[in-house]
Amino acid sequence: MPDNKNYTMKVVTQRTGLTQHTIRVWEKRYGAVNPERTSTNRRLYSEADVERLLLLHRATAQGHSIGRIAPLSDEELKTLIDEHSLPPAVTQPGSTSPHFTVEDPIAESSVQRCLDAVAVMDSNALTRELMDAEIAMGRNRLLVSVIDPIMNRVGEMWSEGTLRVADEHLATSVIRTFLGTMHSNNRAPQGAPVLVATTPAGQWHEIGALLASLTAQSAGWNTLYMGPNLPAEEIAGAAIAHSASAVALSIIYPGDDSLLSTELAKIQRALPDIPLLIGGRAALHYKPTIDEIGAHYIGQLALMPELLSEITSSNFFYRQKVDKA
Repeated sequence: MPDNKNYTMKVVTQRTGLTQHTIRVWEKRYGAVNPERTSTNRRLYSEADVERLLLLHRATAQGHSIGRIAPLSDEELKTLIDEHSLPPAVTQPGSTSPHFTVEDPIAESSVQRCLDAVAVMDSNALTRELMDAEIAMGRNRLLVSVIDPIMNRVGEMWSEGTLRVADEHLATSVIRTFLGTMHSNNRAPQGAPVLVATTPAGQWHEIGALLASLTAQSAGWNTLYMGPNLPAEEIAGAAIAHSASAVALSIIYPGDDSLLSTELAKIQRALPDIPLLIGGRAALHYKPTIDEIGAHYIGQLALMPELLSEITSSNFFYRQKVDKA
């Protein structure tokens, strides 16, 4: 093979974790790369193209907009990635951040278009909007400012009786498929800390656990997503077998499961030295139990990267022991 290796679109998607749709849009709309074309109009990418797409993917995963970073040189992209190795998180309702803000007109507009698509049961329109939002906003901003609010609003509307069961099922199915594809395209660096993500027994809604898993991946973690409704012993067994550095649990519905507190306590007893991160729409109802067992309540998805950073820091476990003493 010649030195200036040429790769097909299929190979590039495998190497970068980007979808074909994303690569094409980045090329046409933002001029991110300029591949060669064969006589039959097939794209051929050089090694430099692949490296640039990898840099762009890493930067957008940190929350940077592709429209803003596409004109940057490779060296400028590397500097940007080094300076923002972890995405900032909104810590208080009134705080601001370069990437995640409480008032985000672009994200809010995208959320509304997604909800409009759900209202008319247009799964194709919902999928297109999610794909466009990922390209325009980057992965972290999409997860925090679009998908998480959509699922919260869908859950509220379903509870209020203003959304049909069929509409809720459509939204959940489309977003589950979208997140599953995103999850399968992600590759963690070798030696990255491991996070196990799932939902406890009796919790069948898995979108929150998927969001937690993807958020950890964007923060550089290797994640083991185990699906929903797992008993305490299975969760603990997986965490121990994979030497997990943390376990993330999502609690969506209901808010009054008498057995759930027992399950959470069993997980903590089996994993006394592994942090438990517990979030989701119904998690606040179980806050007394979460506090009692020494787990970490995640009130907002945007707060998760900061906690993951603390977990990987050298003094996290020391502080934990001091706090429990």
